[in-house]
Amino acid sequence: MKNDERREKIYDMLVREEKMSVNDIIRRVGDSPATIRRDLTFLEKNGYILRTHGYAKYIQPEIVHMKEFSADKIAIARAAVKLVEEGDALLLDSGFSTLALAYQMVGMKNLSIVTNSIPVAHLYSTHGEIQTYLTGGFLRVREAALVGREVEEYVSRIHVSKLFLSTTGVRGTEGLSCVTPFQAEVKRAFIRAADQVILLIEHGKFDIDALMVFARFEEIDCIVTSEPIASPDLATHLDKLGVKVIVAK
Repeated sequence: MKNDERREKIYDMLVREEKMSVNDIIRRVGDSPATIRRDLTFLEKNGYILRTHGYAKYIQPEIVHMKEFSADKIAIARAAVKLVEEGDALLLDSGFSTLALAYQMVGMKNLSIVTNSIPVAHLYSTHGEIQTYLTGGFLRVREAALVGREVEEYVSRIHVSKLFLSTTGVRGTEGLSCVTPFQAEVKRAFIRAADQVILLIEHGKFDIDALMVFARFEEIDCIVTSEPIASPDLATHLDKLGVKVIVAK
């Protein structure tokens, strides 16, 4: 079993069970104790679980009010909204960075938005200026997002000028990473449907590696972030690919 698949299996077990002994995880996954302990260390380091003596526990994500954005997210959203043009058809990925952008677009005219984000759809349900389409799909409560085959099929029938994309983390120069295969497949479908892919990412996420890569940097046209990219290797890689990097002030 590949690292990503094994870690995803461990994570899903802990989401269901909430707390499990390390020995039980080893038994159910069927891999070596050393390998499972490395996986648990990875999951804990990236904030998905908490380890105590002999046990691993799922961390329930903190619920954040829609308007309680960090200064970085607000700065990124204000920079990103300048990329939106009248007449655009947009895809908005789920996530707080894209939700912050959605707030910045309130009041804009002649826009069409497709999203799998429940908070974005809720926001625009009270602001009728923007024509909004909510994909079907299965609700992932943790992300307040719709995922699954229905989302992918819906998006396969549309084409948009711009996608505003979020990510959980970055895997070196390899690409963007997220937590679940459900997220990964939806994000890949979104990328295929867009002329231009714009990534919204706080600088701290460049130091996080989530479970699986869903996109290569070759697929990204523009990155809007909160600080200059610290990794010389990644900065050089993006420059060679011609990826535009906007640092929000």
